[in-house]
Amino acid sequence: MTLSLRLQKIAEYSGKCAVVADIGTDHALVPVYLIENGLFSHAYACDIGTLPLKRAEEYVKSRALTDKIDLILSNGLEKVPSDADVVIIAGMGGELIRDILQNDESHKAALFVLQPMTAADELREYLYLNGYSILDEDIVSEHSDTKLYSVMKVRKLGENREFSSLDILISPALQSKNSIEKTRYIEKLISTRKNIIQNLNNAKEINISYVEKLTNEIKELEGCL
Repeated sequence: MTLSLRLQKIAEYSGKCAVVADIGTDHALVPVYLIENGLFSHAYACDIGTLPLKRAEEYVKSRALTDKIDLILSNGLEKVPSDADVVIIAGMGGELIRDILQNDESHKAALFVLQPMTAADELREYLYLNGYSILDEDIVSEHSDTKLYSVMKVRKLGENREFSSLDILISPALQSKNSIEKTRYIEKLISTRKNIIQNLNNAKEINISYVEKLTNEIKELEGCL
């Protein structure tokens, strides 16, 4: 089977181990791929919705993998067994991923593969403040290069690290990368901030401190190009 570029990166970051849990599973595509390629021996495909889980179940049955992939109806990680070596949380907002991590007490030793669709900066800040280390991060593009996605490999090491305002926008791991996707990701962050500043300048009341914050972020981001 062939995965999209986004799911390929998620599978790559998952590595090779015994048990993987996919939270918010997308038709169980990644668990099936990881099992069929001999990268994991067992998987949990999890979702909060009965319909997505039903679709995942049908796909797992079609691949004759019901003995190796368990389908679990779960709000985040609540009902996911604690033996998962790798936990994938992908295809949802960064705030929701943060909440799932915040509400979990049983998977602290796992390797996490996170792929936020929005609010990646808020997720990074939460990780830094709560003892997680972003071991690796990359940007992948899909849909005729119009969509850019951040994928992070994360582990909880227990120590809060010092971080800068730039680290929230792009992690040190991502800063070290040299790719067209990373450049486009930074350019998009800059463009978004310039548009916000323009809209704020046209407003009746200008939030000067916020404009200054965005201006400083633009300068930091431009230094990474």
